[in-house]
Amino acid sequence: MEEMRRTGAVRAAQLLDPRPLVHVRAVYGRAIAVTPTHVLHEWVRFGEYHCRWDAKWQVKQVSLEEWFGDSLD
Repeated sequence: MEEMRRTGAVRAAQLLDPRPLVHVRAVYGRAIAVTPTHVLHEWVRFGEYHCRWDAKWQVKQVSLEEWFGDSLD
């Protein structure tokens, strides 16, 4: 995150609407915002809400049929 602040990537973030379903490592969630190099995504795991920036190359957009995450509603 510090590197993103230093390079100005956070200021370049674009909010996504609707929020696409994504798979990042072992986590399924929704993308909230995107920069040229990172994606902000949210997910619920074991009843707890999480939100984190990850490198764009680690984030894969998935269809509803491929998505196995907990409900975010």
